[in-house]
Amino acid sequence: MKDEQLNHHQVGFENLSKLEIFILLDQIDSPANLGSIFRNADAFNVKTIWIREENKKDLNSNRFKRTSRSTLKNLNVIFYENYQKVFEDFKGPKVGLEITANSCDVTKLGDIKTDQILLVLGNEKSGIDKNVLQQLDKVYHIKMFGKNSSMNVSQTLGIALYELRRKI
Repeated sequence: MKDEQLNHHQVGFENLSKLEIFILLDQIDSPANLGSIFRNADAFNVKTIWIREENKKDLNSNRFKRTSRSTLKNLNVIFYENYQKVFEDFKGPKVGLEITANSCDVTKLGDIKTDQILLVLGNEKSGIDKNVLQQLDKVYHIKMFGKNSSMNVSQTLGIALYELRRKI
């Protein structure tokens, strides 16, 4: 089979989903991870990313700029000091990506019936802060079969965003 690689804009993928996806980042430490998160968010047409105020400086780092590949200009970014204000104002379900005693398989994430959803991602090492975790409507995990105890936060986001969009 002879085939030719196309650029994304040549394919004409359309976002037929009415679902608006929002992301809240809780204490992400790595500018490289932030850059990858932005690339995933742009690829899956995320509406808004909320980032902690102390991460504002990371968006100016060379590592972020190289990894994000200019996606910052395509996304609505809001900086927050207190996640509770975001939670109070957000009207849809707030779901976390974390392994907990009650978390559900991420393949069920796309089954949520809503017009908007807030995905919450936690710190690369410690995960979602326990105070934030307790206020989420639901938590989802990715089944892992190897010996490693966790996945990279930006890879986790990519899988979750795919699950939300794959039924279009």
